[in-house]
Amino acid sequence: MVDDKIVKNVQTTFSLYGLMITSKLSTSIAKEMEKMEDERESWLIKIVEQILSQNLENPRIELDHIKKAIIECMRPENSLKHTETILNVINALDIPKVTYDMERRKFVLEKIGINMYPDATYKSLIFRDRFNILWHRTLKHPMFLAPKLGETSIGRCKLTPIEYLLSESRTINVYVMGLLSQLVEGQYYLEDISGVVKIDLKNAKFQDGLIVDGSIVLANGNYDDNILYVKDIGFPPAEASNISRAPFGDHNTFGGPHPVSLKTSEKLQKHEQNNPDGMIVFVSELWVDSLEVLDKFKIMLVGYAEFPPIAFVLCGQFLSFPPNTTSTQKMKEGFKRLANIVELFENIKKESKFIIVPAPYDLGAPKILPRAPLPKCLVEDFIKTVPGTILATNPCRIQYCTKEIVVLREDMVSRLCRNTLFFPTEGEVYEHYAKSIICQAHLTPMNLPVIPIYWKHDHALQLYPVPDLIVVADQFESYTTEHMECKVMNPGSFPKNNFSFMAYVPAMNNIDICAIPVDTDLMNLDT
Repeated sequence: MVDDKIVKNVQTTFSLYGLMITSKLSTSIAKEMEKMEDERESWLIKIVEQILSQNLENPRIELDHIKKAIIECMRPENSLKHTETILNVINALDIPKVTYDMERRKFVLEKIGINMYPDATYKSLIFRDRFNILWHRTLKHPMFLAPKLGETSIGRCKLTPIEYLLSESRTINVYVMGLLSQLVEGQYYLEDISGVVKIDLKNAKFQDGLIVDGSIVLANGNYDDNILYVKDIGFPPAEASNISRAPFGDHNTFGGPHPVSLKTSEKLQKHEQNNPDGMIVFVSELWVDSLEVLDKFKIMLVGYAEFPPIAFVLCGQFLSFPPNTTSTQKMKEGFKRLANIVELFENIKKESKFIIVPAPYDLGAPKILPRAPLPKCLVEDFIKTVPGTILATNPCRIQYCTKEIVVLREDMVSRLCRNTLFFPTEGEVYEHYAKSIICQAHLTPMNLPVIPIYWKHDHALQLYPVPDLIVVADQFESYTTEHMECKVMNPGSFPKNNFSFMAYVPAMNNIDICAIPVDTDLMNLDT
């Protein structure tokens, strides 16, 4: 017989932590505890903590939960948990959706089922969901935070819903947030969930950033005679990652199989710091049909042969010409040649991952984001030769230890510059671009005709909370910049930018800009 006191202790302990356990499971745990003498209480607490870390959907405990908890307790202290992976590539359809729950008045995570062609109502939800995130994020900003009892409101501003603004005949110095759009050609309007107001931008001062049709902006001005005369217009203020994560606790907002966020994992952080030279190499537009490009890539591998990188992220376009009837055969042959090159470097082949991200014009899927991975039939020779091959979506996410990386292959800078209402006169254009996507919390903050997106999976392009690194592989010149402690970089076109590429060092959170000298060839290396 099991001691009733121990069974009662098990039930009480679980109850104190808000968990519900059956008498049968309580008895099973009590039997294990009877085998111990001095460590019963500490062992029971460890079991409960491990169960809590599983982020259960309801408080009712099942046998499977207890088995997982016991396995974790039996692991050596230095070993990683089953939920802690060093490197994980997360495809777009596995990314959770961050939304604001109006009833609960908090940000929540939703798991979205795969449906590329849903009802038309999802199209209208895209900008509503984008707006809700930015609206409620802005309300948390110190400038717009409602004063508490006894606090002064001096220096603080108030966001005014358009519905309230339209009920007034004249209002001075109001702050309005809304979606910028041309409902009538040549005339701009701001839209929010409650209404639409016509705006006058003739005397508006544009803040930093690239503002286009489809941007969600913050406008300050005077409302008179059904028109908002804008004095200042810019983006809603960005928010630091640690502030954005606070409402979610330890839940995984980044995506992947892990129930909890790995940002705070001490073991992964230690592993990361113990590999100070580890790097992830990013190459854009690796033309596998070009012998010159493949030769330069081979020279790159020679440089990394002794110290293989964690991963090579290879972004398309993978052919040097637009798609035609020969594209399929050329791509198959090109990836076979690429596999033969990698096979020459045994250390790299064994230790490095090769993450392949398709471009809009690559074969296999329409030019709609998120884009499916390259078809396996096109790269089957490469997959057979290189066991560390991972076919990723565009965009995709990479989690390495505690670092979160978002990768997009799209020519975004030129698109935003072509459509911007006001081109900034100061600062670098890529700095304005970085601010635009982080303030908008979205990789492609534009109208759908410019950047087509599958309606139900727009959240795959969300940037909330902000990651550690955003890689936008663009034909624009290579650059690195930073905004809100988030690094943004473009490795540049490998063949068009003097065979340049970039290496990210997670342990140091540094980016190295690299290039292969034009006059370097394999003959010189052999001598």
